[in-house]
Amino acid sequence: MARVTLLSAMAFDQATYDETRGADPVMRVYGELPASAQPFGVHRVYKGPQGTYEEAFLLVDPDGLVIWERPYSLIELRGEMFEDRFLNFFTQADIKLTSADEHQLVFLIDGGEAARIPVFIDAPESMRSTGVIDEAMKKAFQKGALLWLSIPQKDGTTVHRGTWYVFDAGRIYVIFGGPGEQELPNLADCDQVEVHIKAKDVMATIATVTAGVEVVLNDSDEFARIATAALGERLNSLDGRGAVDRWRETCKMVKLSPDV
Repeated sequence: MARVTLLSAMAFDQATYDETRGADPVMRVYGELPASAQPFGVHRVYKGPQGTYEEAFLLVDPDGLVIWERPYSLIELRGEMFEDRFLNFFTQADIKLTSADEHQLVFLIDGGEAARIPVFIDAPESMRSTGVIDEAMKKAFQKGALLWLSIPQKDGTTVHRGTWYVFDAGRIYVIFGGPGEQELPNLADCDQVEVHIKAKDVMATIATVTAGVEVVLNDSDEFARIATAALGERLNSLDGRGAVDRWRETCKMVKLSPDV
């Protein structure tokens, strides 16, 4: 049995990491399955006796079949008092994924299994082809799933930002731009954006849709109603209910209308 403990680990999409320095905990594919996995990274933290160890990974599909193996390589641990972190990127790994269901990444140390973690597969085009994507997307909005925006910029580029939001009557409301609040550059000046909906339970994109953008006036009843509802999404706000007045004075609100 391996003497080394795996404290934490994650497989994540490399493209998202390169752009945002945030780890999106999925392996992504483009097009319908079966398809090849896009470049990804593996981050892990070990704790164990000082020494040199042989480490390998196995990617196991939902049927328990090994579909990829990272050969053994040497890692050095500094001793029981330390937590040793390792990060590798795999840009040329030839991994053919045939299912969007949860996979597993198995970590081997000196020939023994140290631990295994879930790997979530991001395959929105395959989910769309099943014919149930619209209903799943609406449920995801209502449950407060993770939402990412692709926002066109004035220089022709696009930025991608994760955001908290309020879902009301089929519309997505976003508050941003004030001190200590999320920054969503150029959002208020766009005609439309792409909305990427990520479900909490599978940690993967279930849909990407285009949404029209409309600025909500700060002195409107609509602003007051949505800002009050937003207090439930911002429980860690330092000024509590006073956040409504602060948002009105310093922030912007937009209403996104998804094309569904």
